[in-house]
Amino acid sequence: MKTALGALLFSAASAAELKLTWSDCGDSSTHLKITGFTPATASTDATTHMVGTGTVDEDVTGATFDLELKTAVSTVSCKGDAGVSKTCDLPLGTGSVTFNALTFPINKGTTTVAVDLKLGSLPSILLNTATKVAATAANGHKFFCVEIKTAPATEANEVHPDRVAMLEEIKNAPGVLWKAKAHPRWASQAPGAAKSLCGVIGDTQAHINDLIKTGEIEELLTAANMDIPDSFDSATNWPHCAQIIDDIRDQSGCGCCWAFGGAEAASDRMCIATNATIMVPLSAQDICFNAGGFVSRGCSGGQISSPWSYMNKKVFFGGKGAVSGGQYQGSGPFGKGFCSDFSLPHCHHHGPKGKDPYPAENTPGCPLAKSPAGPKACDSDAVAPHNDFAKDKYSYTGSTITAKGETGIQQAIMAGGPVEVAFNVYADFENYASGIYHHVSGAMMGGHAVKITGWGVESGSKYWKVANSWNPYWGEKGYFRILRGNNEGTIENQVIGSSPTAKWSRAGDAKEVVV
Repeated sequence: MKTALGALLFSAASAAELKLTWSDCGDSSTHLKITGFTPATASTDATTHMVGTGTVDEDVTGATFDLELKTAVSTVSCKGDAGVSKTCDLPLGTGSVTFNALTFPINKGTTTVAVDLKLGSLPSILLNTATKVAATAANGHKFFCVEIKTAPATEANEVHPDRVAMLEEIKNAPGVLWKAKAHPRWASQAPGAAKSLCGVIGDTQAHINDLIKTGEIEELLTAANMDIPDSFDSATNWPHCAQIIDDIRDQSGCGCCWAFGGAEAASDRMCIATNATIMVPLSAQDICFNAGGFVSRGCSGGQISSPWSYMNKKVFFGGKGAVSGGQYQGSGPFGKGFCSDFSLPHCHHHGPKGKDPYPAENTPGCPLAKSPAGPKACDSDAVAPHNDFAKDKYSYTGSTITAKGETGIQQAIMAGGPVEVAFNVYADFENYASGIYHHVSGAMMGGHAVKITGWGVESGSKYWKVANSWNPYWGEKGYFRILRGNNEGTIENQVIGSSPTAKWSRAGDAKEVVV
């Protein structure tokens, strides 16, 4: 059984930042192991949704729970039937703790545990809490045990001095167009901590130029008489495909941005080319771990040409096509049921924490990822028609195109939808919160692949609108804007996508979709 894991909620009348830590307190005889719990921080002036995962190794027909919350001045106990919700109040009206009912029977597999903790406006000493929740199954077996601790955060004292200097430099830079802020994941580290997610390796421009020479990729020539508007948004221009265009994904702690950018842009362009008769998220799992070819290596990085070679039928060593696949455990807007969802967990990425509920990279809930074996069969919870790996392969006939320069990229997007692009990431990008990014401070960390969906102008400054793969809580709801027209970070060097006239098909459907 797979379900979303439970919640811890913190709220208070006055703002206070909290650190959250957790641990599984079961022993070798406990049957449900909690393997992830999020987030790593919370604020008492907002509701924070904590999500974790746990796997039970036997069916459970019922259970009782024993919850204990300790503060510096008191201890509160709650006990009862785990199938019934129960709330216990903290002393002097300072809050409450609730055990949320579990639904029995619980089948072997991934399941949920939920506790709500509400804290009022308290002195800092009372913000140090320890909550232990244990349960015993109806058969007498130990069901689960988890401990969660809160403590006042001391973020300001933990910001690395080099990062403090960088933030001040950005803030005081003349004409700066974006806002920067440290956050718990990167605050204590020197600038450059995000390097592991910059997964584009090699010289993208030179590599694509080589493929142009071999005929695998065609350069889209700029049309001198094409009218280009001051602003353009793919989701607005193709509203029937807006849901998939605005599907912000999460590459976890894996350097496979090259695969995500390709899977996302290809999903969009397939939807647009078929007039939304095929609106299916293509699997980043399949592309990242099966489509490497000679130049890409899963989480260790790759080239932005690899996804397109994998999906283009005319490529001699490629053309296999990508299966459908959503986000981790079906958590994205399209839910579950696709062939191969991404198997690595959501993470909090660089930038301010905000309302992001996910664990930071390199923490227990989001370890630095190594490439798993590429999928060869659909997930066990895939449903027809997406439950046959060979038949669920989506590919296209026609050209793979590239464009460069401001005008060329605009025309490529207007003709066929969002495009994949690689750009140079500098250390200050870790701190992006909002606005129009441009490099101010810090060394280059590496290449990063993303998806350009449109462009615009704000207060006279031109920008590209770009979808990142660091979850929808990052940046501007998963997007960032970057200066346009000056090749900021080489983002205008080379983009890639399927031709606007490409014909898409699914292997099991036996014919191309023609619109």
